[in-house]
Amino acid sequence: MSEQPATVTGIPAGLTVRGLDREQTPVADWLCSCHRHERATGRPAVQQLLTRARTGHCPHREAA
Repeated sequence: MSEQPATVTGIPAGLTVRGLDREQTPVADWLCSCHRHERATGRPAVQQLLTRARTGHCPHREAA
């Protein structure tokens, strides 16, 4: 049996933020349209990710 790289389908690109209640540490997950994943933990890091993440726009392809 040959090894094939795993392909994940059915997960839409987007931004998910959780832990916004009092006494919780906020966590944001961003799956870009180029399939790159970024996670930010803590209020300053989540705020920074929220300013960079844009739906339908991939900053990773521009940088290359």
